[in-house]
Amino acid sequence: MPSPGSTDFYLSETPAERERRIRELFDILDRQRQGHLDREAIRKGFTQMTHLPARNKYVNELLERCDTSHDGLVDFDEFKTYVTDKERELWHLFQKIDQNGEGQLLPDDLEAALKETGIEISQDEFLDFMQLMDLDGNGVIDFYDFKNFLLLLPQTNMREVYQYYQTSTQLTQDAEVIIPPTDESANHAMRYLLAGGLAGACSRTCTAPFDRLKVYLITRSSTEASITLRQAVRSIYSQGGWRGFFVGNGLNVMKIVPESAIKFYSYETCKRMIATALDCEDKDSIPTGARFLAGGVAGICAQFSIYPVETLKTRVMSIQRDTAATPAQAQTAGVSRSLIFDTIKSMYARAGLRAFWPGLTLGLVGVFPYQAMDLGIYETLKMSYLSYMEDEMHLDQKRQPSVFVLWACGMVSGSIGATSVYPLNVIRTRLQAQGTPAHPSYYKTPWEAVQVTYRAGGLRAFYKGLGPTLLKVVPAVSISYVTYEWSKECLGIS
Repeated sequence: MPSPGSTDFYLSETPAERERRIRELFDILDRQRQGHLDREAIRKGFTQMTHLPARNKYVNELLERCDTSHDGLVDFDEFKTYVTDKERELWHLFQKIDQNGEGQLLPDDLEAALKETGIEISQDEFLDFMQLMDLDGNGVIDFYDFKNFLLLLPQTNMREVYQYYQTSTQLTQDAEVIIPPTDESANHAMRYLLAGGLAGACSRTCTAPFDRLKVYLITRSSTEASITLRQAVRSIYSQGGWRGFFVGNGLNVMKIVPESAIKFYSYETCKRMIATALDCEDKDSIPTGARFLAGGVAGICAQFSIYPVETLKTRVMSIQRDTAATPAQAQTAGVSRSLIFDTIKSMYARAGLRAFWPGLTLGLVGVFPYQAMDLGIYETLKMSYLSYMEDEMHLDQKRQPSVFVLWACGMVSGSIGATSVYPLNVIRTRLQAQGTPAHPSYYKTPWEAVQVTYRAGGLRAFYKGLGPTLLKVVPAVSISYVTYEWSKECLGIS
């Protein structure tokens, strides 16, 4: 054990002493005297050293990190290499937490380290955590206590240390061991909702100019088929300056904030439920197909919750574009409060509450594959990247990918998702806008809308406006994911 003030843990013992100590530890774990450690030996080692029930996640991660020969077993040389590297990592972490450099951790040191990583716990929980690590019960944690408790934990950071303690076991008032939920989504609902809402508001506001261009190009397509993107940008700017690119953004944000919040929270919750049903270690370890299922369910929940607002937005934009006094006014006019309320009244007078749900079935049918592919592809790409970095670059799996990586994952998932279900979105939009000046036709059924659309332009009519849509959707999805990941990190959730 290092003395107080030591600069390196390894100054306290000779190489021969270290070799003998590691060999003794290896022999303790190798109870069957097989000359190697298998999965069961590692599992029992966790329980022996931490007095906590081992979880498959940590057993698998440790075996994967130690087993450099990839034969499913850990021999002494592999174990020695792991212990040598791990003890150095733990010593550096110990020194970082030991603010006074006294060679021992006081309760204040440990509590400050937890708060620095965004972990807020009650005093009772902290005392339980402290006592579990304080093997000799003297009220402080020396490096011997620290390294023995954490030696078999593959990753070295305070958040992982506490999550290992939290998710491995807790004691009831009757001192019975229980296994708590393996996910934070149930305990931090408001934080997930806030992170999702921020992601939606940020992405929609940042991409408002693209949305504006999309609307401009689609509404002018019938009269100015040859209009270019550069001409559209110049026209919008000449008529309203830079503010012209943000017309209608307020109504969009009103819709996207609850939609995004519900979508992301439903996604995290659904992953947790699937992990429990499939007996997975946590929501990040569920199969790829389960991620797609969770994404589709999350999309349905969000779409159903905000569908009336979506219908209202579509009708307001359709009415506004065609009732302005001049083309210039049509492109620069804002969405007035009276227009919104008048639209609500006219919709209710025509068909009651049913007027706010036209094309709902088609919308839900379309949103399931879209969000399944969007969320599923994004997270699969992200997790694959993290796995690659862990295997090839020997980095901590919990390390957050760079903004560029998150952006790229979002671009791929957003492009595939939006393109695959675009025809359904075209029909849904026609059903929502029916009876407005921009789209005066009425449809008895969604199938009739499909037939009318096909007669008007063939298969190409189902992809009208796809280019401008992708111009908006791809960056919007990317910004949404980047903001969501950043918000979760700031709010202390994962």
